[in-house]
Amino acid sequence: MELKEIKTEQILANFYQPRTKFDREKIKELAESILSNGLINPITVTPDKKRKGKFMIVSGERRWQAHKIAKIKNIPCVVKDYKSSGQFMIDSLIENIHREDLSPEEKGKFANRIMKEERIPNVNQLAKRLSVPYNDIVFWSGVVDIKKKIKGKVAAAATVADSVIIETKGLPEREQVMLIKQAAKEDFGKMEMRRRVKEIKSEPSPEPVEFERTADDVVDDILSNLHDFKYHVDELIKSPNKDAINIDDLSKSKADRAITTSSLHIKNFIKFVNALRQRGAKPDKLILALIRANNGKV
Repeated sequence: MELKEIKTEQILANFYQPRTKFDREKIKELAESILSNGLINPITVTPDKKRKGKFMIVSGERRWQAHKIAKIKNIPCVVKDYKSSGQFMIDSLIENIHREDLSPEEKGKFANRIMKEERIPNVNQLAKRLSVPYNDIVFWSGVVDIKKKIKGKVAAAATVADSVIIETKGLPEREQVMLIKQAAKEDFGKMEMRRRVKEIKSEPSPEPVEFERTADDVVDDILSNLHDFKYHVDELIKSPNKDAINIDDLSKSKADRAITTSSLHIKNFIKFVNALRQRGAKPDKLILALIRANNGKV
């Protein structure tokens, strides 16, 4: 690393910059401060490998923008070389990570890019590389995931704090959208969101609806367990009561699903089809074609 003055026009914006929004008024205020007092902390740059004589900002983009506004020709820089773009990105994030105006969503998106660029296998390893708590990264990533899901579904989501949005983590998307809309409209905070989420999670599940058993249900039972397939077929063939199973409503969709099973148990399946035919059923033509293709006799 070396400290030197570089022409402001030779500096390039950091396209890995985690911050996506800059407050123009605050940059103007910073420009006035630099004109009055000079730059206290130099910015950090790295030589641009594609453009000779140019330098890309690692940290200090606001200070560089302030120099441009103030029309200051030179800017003090710490010049640093990087072996990988991932390490460059890590330094850029660390520089901004503790600033209040960098949102959890911006941090989360940038952390995800670092994981991909550096091929970091898990969040725990990323936390060590960034020297930040594991829970912080989980929080950032959670905000990114939720906002990605609700994008375009909640017009006023930008007015809801990330700390409020993250409370909906784990809920189905429909409930997330509903609660975030409520938060935007009623302007409530994290504790109220937590209370409403708890209410939703504590709501009892609807009682299962019982249906009359049909021929389709019998087919489902037979096909659900391949190991018991032969047993079910034998029981059906041996049964003296032909009215025990209502085969009139055997649907094509059930027949189609039976094809996979028939390829594994074709002989038993032929018996099954014949047993149904003896009871007046007309097996689907797809099943008959499959049986013929396997040299079966029906």
